Amino acid sequence: MLFLSKKEIPFKDIVPDGYVDIHSHLIPGIDDGVKTMYQSAYILEQFQKLGVKKVITTPHVLQQIWPNSTETILQKYEEVNSILPTLGIEDIQLKVSAEYMLDDLFFQRIKEKDILPLHDKYVLVEMSTFSPPMNLNEMLFETKLAGYIPILAHPERYTFYHKDLKKFDELKEAGVLFQLNLLSLSGFYGDQVKEFAKKMIERGYIDFTGSDVHNYQQFMVLEKGFQPKIAEQIKNLMKKNFIFS
Repeated sequence: MLFLSKKEIPFKDIVPDGYVDIHSHLIPGIDDGVKTMYQSAYILEQFQKLGVKKVITTPHVLQQIWPNSTETILQKYEEVNSILPTLGIEDIQLKVSAEYMLDDLFFQRIKEKDILPLHDKYVLVEMSTFSPPMNLNEMLFETKLAGYIPILAHPERYTFYHKDLKKFDELKEAGVLFQLNLLSLSGFYGDQVKEFAKKMIERGYIDFTGSDVHNYQQFMVLEKGFQPKIAEQIKNLMKKNFIFS
């Protein structure tokens, strides 16, 4: 369990009006996120209370574990979205996209343009936390060739690049945008990831933020807040998400 000092600034005091969260796992039963529709609704209600305008939830698409199809994701999304008004959750928009693992299934779907973008042509992608794909450059090239703009989820968690910042420069030069997990700055993934997340912010690598919330326990960690210096940086970064409004 994480214990935060009394000096932490609560998350509700950081969230700018109209904030759009672009990374979460709130479609029940199709990945490692929420287990029930009511868990999803409860977390969305908490986001609503914080003044979040929109949540774009992003279930995993991962060939070997969660090979979710576009049809499956949309069907499950409609089930959740249809129940929200009956629970009084009407002041927040729920939209759906996906978090695509850079694997052979993604390679196939990008060629077929069978993709659920975050917004316009932006697509959220991730790598294994153990190693990058061998054909990373080829997949990024195909993504751009298909007209999409890749946003790499939680780059601060790819520890295999921590000692080689040039890799992040190369990704930037290839047109990849970076989305920071807010939970990383809470220390949820450990001190190494937290410190590297700070370094990425200081070096100007981060383009967007996201909660990557999978369950209420993670939401509670996020809700408690951040150290003052980090909180100010987060607030400025969060304003960049307004393009997804």
